[in-house]
Amino acid sequence: MEITDLLVKSGQLMLVGMSVVFAFLTLLIFVTKNLSQLVMKYEKPQVTTTSTPAALPATSGDIAPQTVAAISAAIHQYRQSTK
Repeated sequence: MEITDLLVKSGQLMLVGMSVVFAFLTLLIFVTKNLSQLVMKYEKPQVTTTSTPAALPATSGDIAPQTVAAISAAIHQYRQSTK
């Protein structure tokens, strides 16, 4: 076999391989979309039993008052500058 024959066959193999992968991924996208639409159509809405969100755990007070004051001042300054 000559080099040109090998290059032609490798090009053909590459095109066939890329086409198969492209077709498979396209099919996968359509199947996934259709399955998600099917699930959304027949899915029952979930009802939560609690109407209030879960409370955040209380901190032990390890934050210094100066730090709280600095954060509060920074938030206040940010809100004033973005109005």
